[in-house]
Amino acid sequence: MSHLPDGGKSLDDLRARVDEIDARIHAALMERAEAETDLAAVLGSTGGNGALYRPEQDADTMRQMVERHQGKLPLTTAEHIWRDIICACSGLDRETAVHLDGSADLIDMLDLARFYFGFSVDLVPGSDASDVVGAVAASTGDLGIVALADRAELPWWRGLSEAGAQVRARLPFVVLDERPADLPALVLARADSLADTADIAVYDARWSDLLPGKLMDQGIEVLSFFRSARGVDALLAISGDLREDEVLKACAAAGAEPDVLRRVGGYAAPIDGDTEDTFDPEGGESQE
Repeated sequence: MSHLPDGGKSLDDLRARVDEIDARIHAALMERAEAETDLAAVLGSTGGNGALYRPEQDADTMRQMVERHQGKLPLTTAEHIWRDIICACSGLDRETAVHLDGSADLIDMLDLARFYFGFSVDLVPGSDASDVVGAVAASTGDLGIVALADRAELPWWRGLSEAGAQVRARLPFVVLDERPADLPALVLARADSLADTADIAVYDARWSDLLPGKLMDQGIEVLSFFRSARGVDALLAISGDLREDEVLKACAAAGAEPDVLRRVGGYAAPIDGDTEDTFDPEGGESQE
């Protein structure tokens, strides 16, 4: 038996400890999958929805993970493992596809999808963001990932609606320097109704003139915009605490009220994993 020079535990003891931890992890994974199956059965019997994607719950769990995380294991490794486990266990008895925005780099999109949704779901490349919106709206439980570009090639968010596809999350959720899967994107999914408790509300806004130049001063982030001869369309992010009339007033204070303002989703405020502080929903901070 080999002993460490400082009189500590032997290599055999340390290897045995690692093996014992591995066995406990495996047992816990199997137990979790069984519990998830039981949960889905109970939800099904009561008319509930055991959906693969639960962004609000996932965000709360991820925040707790960031708060307690320590040691040498990279946070992104823990995040990826956890997300893969969640999706694999939640999707054991269902077929779910994730539709990818074909206007973005395919490798980046694949990295993003696999990081957040694991290897248990089918990935379906689309032609563009509008194609993703339509595919999600026509499905019963599929998801979509649309890359965020400052200037969009088309106002794809016009296809979002309360009865169809909505913005449900923003990626990356944990913002770290030089992290893997760092392509800025939005996750689309269907929901029973528009989430009115999201940290950040997302709006489809349209002006027949120029985009107001002081939106950021009012705590409004322009996620993307599309300019045409008829004016400008914009996808806006603002604190979910504000009512629609208050959003209109904020736009007016920034330069002009939009001719059209529709809420098309919302998401949990991303986490700054380097400082362990969450983004201020009213601060309009950008990940890009």
